[in-house]
Amino acid sequence: MMKVQVTGEQRAVAILKAFDKDVFKGIDKGLKEAGEVLRDEVRAKTPSGAPLSGWGKWTATRVSRKGVSSTRDLSFNATKIRTGIKVNTKQPKKVSTGGEFAVAVATTSPAGVIFALTGSNQKRRSENYRGRSFYDNINNRFGEKYARGLNEAANNKPVVARAKEKVAEVIREAERQASRFLGGRR
Repeated sequence: MMKVQVTGEQRAVAILKAFDKDVFKGIDKGLKEAGEVLRDEVRAKTPSGAPLSGWGKWTATRVSRKGVSSTRDLSFNATKIRTGIKVNTKQPKKVSTGGEFAVAVATTSPAGVIFALTGSNQKRRSENYRGRSFYDNINNRFGEKYARGLNEAANNKPVVARAKEKVAEVIREAERQASRFLGGRR
């Protein structure tokens, strides 16, 4: 998750939200575009084929307490995994009193989550041979990183610099719009 903390600019954002909701929506859209810079980098880091040769057409079926079963497709389909990497924005409940605008880049496909997180936590390693073998093979091939792809993108300085520049553009535009609204009222 890439967090964007808006501090001194909160007044400008609060003014825009009060006077012109369309401009405020533009802020949200601009922050989402900044997140898309990171999202595109994560998508590029996703393997184009199955990360392991034995990763086949897996499914997981779960039965709820009410007896309703649901099945999830866990097969590694690079296209589905890449399109499952999404950008979401979250606004503070009260902009005028402070808070953070959060821009989150997250993997939403089950197979993508398995790939991103498998073997990254030493405490939760499987005790059986197959589980250990799966973890070890993924880690040997792609490294033992928490959230493969996501952290790599977040640590890629040129990519982060482009995303930060987009955020700065959004804030500058918000301040310009807010001062335009306040200019006629002073």
